[in-house]
Amino acid sequence: MTSHKIIPFIFLLLTACNYHLRGDIALAQGMDTLYIESASGQLQQEISKSLKIASAGKLVSTPAEAAVVVKISKETLKSQILSMNAAGRSNQLELIYQLTFSISDTTGKPLLDRQELNVKREYFNDQTQILGKANEEFVIRAEMYKQAADALIGRINTALEVNSLEKAH
Repeated sequence: MTSHKIIPFIFLLLTACNYHLRGDIALAQGMDTLYIESASGQLQQEISKSLKIASAGKLVSTPAEAAVVVKISKETLKSQILSMNAAGRSNQLELIYQLTFSISDTTGKPLLDRQELNVKREYFNDQTQILGKANEEFVIRAEMYKQAADALIGRINTALEVNSLEKAH
C-alpha cells in the first residue's frame, strides 16, 4: 500500500476511537460563558486560552453574564526540596499546584461540590546554571497552570453533561 492510501486509513482509525488532537476541546452545551471567582491571573489566562481554542466559550466579568460560575476557594503554588547536595543546596525540587473549587449555575444551584485538583512536577536544580533553571521553573509553572485549566474545563464539562442527563430523566 502506498503512503497516500495509508494516511487516510490511519486518520479514520484515530477518529473512530474518539482521538482528538491535543488542545481540541469539545465543550458541553451551556458552557458558552464562564465566570471564575477568586482565581489568579495566570489561571484565568490559561482558561481563556483553552476556551478560545475550543471556539465555543469565553470568560465573562460578572456572574450575572455567565452560564457557569466557578468559585475558587483555595489556590496555592509551592515548592518542596526533594534532595540536597553535599553543600546543602537543593538538587531536586517538586512544584505543587493545588486548586480547590466548586461549580454552580447562574441560579446558584451546585453542579459540582467542592473539588480539589493537584498538579505536581519534579525537576533537577543544577546550581551551576542558575539563570537557565529560573527560566525552566517559569516554563514548568506555566505548563502546570495550563494542565490545571484544562482539567478544570474537563470537570466543568462533565458536571454540565451529568446535569443535562439528570434534567432529561
